Order: sequence, then structure tokens, then C-alpha cells
Amino acid sequence: CFLPPSQLADSLAVQLWVVPGLRQRRAAAMGIALSMCSEALHVDTDSEYQRLETAGRPPVGDTLQDESRPSGPRLALRITYAPIKDSLGSRASPFADGDEVAVANVEGVKGWAPLGWCQERAARQHAGASAPSGSVWPPGPQQEAAQRFWGARIIASNGKDGFDEHWCVLQVALDPKHRDFEAAKLAVDDASLVASYAHRFNLHTASALGEDMDPDEVPGIKVCAPVVCEVLGTTVPDLAAQDEFMILTVYSAPDVRKFVFEGSEEFLELPQAFFHYVAWASGGKEVIADLQGFQDDDGVTLVNPLMIRQPKPTISDLIGAATGVGQAGQAGVPPEERFNTWHPRCGQLCKNFDPQRRGAHAVRRNCGLSVPSCGVGGA
Repeated sequence: CFLPPSQLADSLAVQLWVVPGLRQRRAAAMGIALSMCSEALHVDTDSEYQRLETAGRPPVGDTLQDESRPSGPRLALRITYAPIKDSLGSRASPFADGDEVAVANVEGVKGWAPLGWCQERAARQHAGASAPSGSVWPPGPQQEAAQRFWGARIIASNGKDGFDEHWCVLQVALDPKHRDFEAAKLAVDDASLVASYAHRFNLHTASALGEDMDPDEVPGIKVCAPVVCEVLGTTVPDLAAQDEFMILTVYSAPDVRKFVFEGSEEFLELPQAFFHYVAWASGGKEVIADLQGFQDDDGVTLVNPLMIRQPKPTISDLIGAATGVGQAGQAGVPPEERFNTWHPRCGQLCKNFDPQRRGAHAVRRNCGLSVPSCGVGGA
């Protein structure tokens, strides 16, 4: 069911409903090959989008149900940014820069609805809705740009004249003006930074258990590595248009669980300790938010994490510290208040690297600025 590379260059302008042209034909070529291979791969290429209510979003539109459209791949994508390599803190993507993949089908996944909660909370907050002070989300492009999260069946070359199938999160900005490369790159860079912290955290956790402990054998934190994709061709322009960008993350779990979000989650020590570790290791300059994903015997796997970066102290901050008038953090919330709300108590893992933080509200003073013992809010 495979086409030779020479035939994968010119044959799907009609299949993907794009105008003729070299780039469009190359984008379309994979689709015709996948249509021929779909039966062997058991890919349901005729399935249409489910309504977005399953992911907490309004429906896209009835045009997606147009039976006059051809069956086959919905999108042809090129990977344009894949910086995260395999490490103790990451689950590397199978996709590399320059790879071209086909989206065989896309559907709403009810268990993934929590992926959109951060943007929903931020939208309500900016609309004037009240929220507990420590739960207020600071401003930032990641929080403010509403996203759709779809389940996507991806078909990609396996490098051996065949195809592999991957189940992924397809993340698309709701507003087309946010579907540019730089906006997508921000989310991937956040995940890359979180993965680097996870690598160090896992090393620290293993060393705390004994010098001979193999870090690979210790339950730890891993981050699913997202990649940025450019749309080469599409049969569903209501979802995304050609030349727009989206994010693709391999994620096979049927559900997404919030581990650290607004402070009311069930306490699970490993992700809570990781949250604490990032704030401690960065001296309070960076705080990881929206820790979500799944837990298994290997530890906790995170998807779509968010980094909150504290702004550099201003003259007003220094004057406030000198006069005893405290300065709030982003969105009017002192950083230590947000930290204490999201991380109400410490476990033994926290005490391995920050033994001073004995209680949810243990605060020390540093140069007149209010700082939790892990350094949140410090310079």
C-alpha cells in the first residue's frame, strides 16, 4: 500500500482541495498515499469532527459535516520547530524538523477538557469575574489566547518505506491572528524549559534516595514534547488555513488530570514537589503553572505546562520595600500568595531541597521583599 518517493511528489491537489503548485502538491502527496494505506492501518479517514462541547468549546460549524468533501486526510503538516530531545525530563516527540505528516482524522476527547481550563479561567477573570486571590492568573500570551484541543490521529513515515500511527493532541488557537509561528513557539519553549527543570529534579530526587540509585528507576516527572507545525494543505479550513501554525503533542492517555492548578486539587506529592522545586531552583523568577497530565508507575507525565515568569524588580518595587508598602506581583497577586495557594503544604521530597519551608505560610524576608522560603518573589 506504499507509494515510491518519486510518486509522492505530484498527486493530491484534488484530494486536499488546494490549488496546483509544487508546495501544495508535496503537501498533498502524503494524503493520497495514506488514503491507499488507510484500510491496512485501520484508520477511520471518513470520521468527522465531533462537536467541541466535548472539550468545553462551542461547535466549529456545520460546514465540517459537508459530505461533498472528499474522504482522506484532513490536514497535511510540516514540522517546523522540534527542539526538545529525549532526557530524564522529557518524552521526546517522534517528529523532527522538516518531517511532513498527515492528520487522518480529528475528534473531540471528553477526558481532555481540562486542557482548556486555564484559558477559560483567564477569560472569565479578564471579563471581570471574581476569583480567589491566589487563583488569579497573571497576564500573558499563553493564558490569554484561547485554544482548541483536539485528538488527532497522525500518520508519518517510519523511515523504512512504511508508516507509523500516533495519537496526539492537536492544539489550535481559536483566533486566527494567534496562529502564527511565534505564538506556537512560545508554548513549545515553555515545555522545553519545564523539561529541563524536570531533568534536574529527577536527578536530585534520585540522589536523595542514595548515591547508587539509577535515576531511570525512580518515579519522576516527564514532559510530553510538543512541536510546531505549519499547515501545508487542508480540507477543513474552518479549523485552520494553509500557512497557519499549530502545535502537535503525542499523548495517548484518555484523560488529563490537574495536579497543580488552583489549589483545590487532590494533593499528590511528586508534582507538588516539582512545582516547589522550580520556584526554589529559579530563585522565584519562574513558577510552573497548570501542571496536568497523567500518573503511572513511572511517575507523572505532563502535557502543555505553563511558565509564569516574575518581572524584574522596578524602582517602585524597591521604594515599596524600603517604605514597607508591599508590591503585588502580576495581576495584583503577591507571588508568595499565589505560591502558597497552589502549594498548600510540603512533603518529604520538598524538604530534601528546601527544609526551611515547614508550613504553607512559612515566609522569610529578603532585602525587605516578602519571599517564601523557596525564594518565590525574590530577585
